[in-house]
Amino acid sequence: MNLHKLYISGIMLVILLNMAQASDAKRIVNVFPLDKAYYREARLVKELTALARDNGSFVKLHKIGITQAGKNPIYALQIQTEIDRQPVLIVGQHHGDEVLGLEIAMEFAKKLVQNPADAEVANLLDRYSFWIVPTLNPDGWITVTSGKYQWKRKNNSDTNQNRRLNYKTDGVDLNRNYPLFWELDREHPEHSPYYKGTAPASENEVQAIVELASMIRFRYAFFYHSSITGTYAEKIYLPWQDRRDRSILQDFIAMRSLAETYATLVPRDYAEGTYSVHPGNTSKIGNSRNYFFYEWGTYAYDIEVGGVNKQGVGIIHPRANMRDNIVKKNLRALMQTLSASD
Repeated sequence: MNLHKLYISGIMLVILLNMAQASDAKRIVNVFPLDKAYYREARLVKELTALARDNGSFVKLHKIGITQAGKNPIYALQIQTEIDRQPVLIVGQHHGDEVLGLEIAMEFAKKLVQNPADAEVANLLDRYSFWIVPTLNPDGWITVTSGKYQWKRKNNSDTNQNRRLNYKTDGVDLNRNYPLFWELDREHPEHSPYYKGTAPASENEVQAIVELASMIRFRYAFFYHSSITGTYAEKIYLPWQDRRDRSILQDFIAMRSLAETYATLVPRDYAEGTYSVHPGNTSKIGNSRNYFFYEWGTYAYDIEVGGVNKQGVGIIHPRANMRDNIVKKNLRALMQTLSASD
């Protein structure tokens, strides 16, 4: 079974199980429309604007680009107390339906800005500067959070060029559109959830983050994702490793150690144990972690949040109480991991 069929089968399984569980309010399901606890567009813009306006001495709000189709702004919040701090990038989401990462990114931003005197926060601000991009895919995120379509993964590019937006089939998978190893990814059709676009960095969204990377040269980058099928849930993924290249061996040892630190700090959502680090090699395709590591030497991590319930359903749109729990434990892990890093 190819990835497209696996993804579609996963969506159908989620839908069928959600329908079967709908009569039992105590069962945990993917809730749509999303619970009111989740950010919507107006609240996101309002809070980002206020964080920068009220803390102008060390917080700036940048518009790093606009989306390919909707021409919505792509925001990055810069939090920096001194000019010589190691830069860290947090991207809440590439895929519109993977909303939990944006929630974590925003809570992290507020923690840093609103609690600068806290000892742990002060230590982080003394060592790092932060660039927080809540969503690299505002069009897809707005489609989901406004209640139009729950599983909008891609951006809203008119990929079949019929001048009509089909939420289910149109768009480019932004995390397969990066301009390194792009040509090595398989050619998925336009309607596939994994369609990589017509060319490397064909999408405005990817161009924006690539330009930011070229200017800032990040030390660490954390990219949040959620697995709708549950296949990748509660794991951390490193870049693809060229195991013939001995010069990067120490980098991978250090990256894996830091990933293990994060993983062991996060209990799983619906099962015993903690997150884990993917044990094998990962895909050599045009995704963010490969681009950032091989182009700029950034230690880059994909963190898959959201768990799998006892029925085998990937839960990426949980109710408010589980949303709060996921955000809290990942926020704690991110802060402690950065505090423990060299």
